[in-house]
Amino acid sequence: MLYNIFCEIDNLNIQIKIKNKKLSLIYEEGTLPLDLRQQIKQYKQQIKKRLEENEMARAKGFLIYRYGELYEYRYGLGAYLFIERMGELAIAWRGNYMPGEEQPYKVKTLVERVPFEKAFKEAGNFIDWLQRQKRGVKGA
Repeated sequence: MLYNIFCEIDNLNIQIKIKNKKLSLIYEEGTLPLDLRQQIKQYKQQIKKRLEENEMARAKGFLIYRYGELYEYRYGLGAYLFIERMGELAIAWRGNYMPGEEQPYKVKTLVERVPFEKAFKEAGNFIDWLQRQKRGVKGA
């Protein structure tokens, strides 16, 4: 449902942000249909939560696709970390790809069928571990 709301907001060129802990919509007069306004009101807390999660993910270095349905973090040549939402739950996994290939040759699942917060935490722990390795602090 959230994907559809975000998609319609985007298609109507409406900006949606959190301002002073409240949802803020920026749009031209007459471009916000009544049914969309009602959906935004009905799912206000979930929309706000998704926007906050997307900001946390951006701050960690993730690219965000499909309005927060998929998150991607590239940490090497052909090496990616993903968080995917699957309904109410999420999966965090790593994939290694050969140049020009669409399918990964190696996949490692960090967690699956967990709340987004847990998947994000596990993915964040992996990113933190990578950064410690780059600094040469092994096992910390």
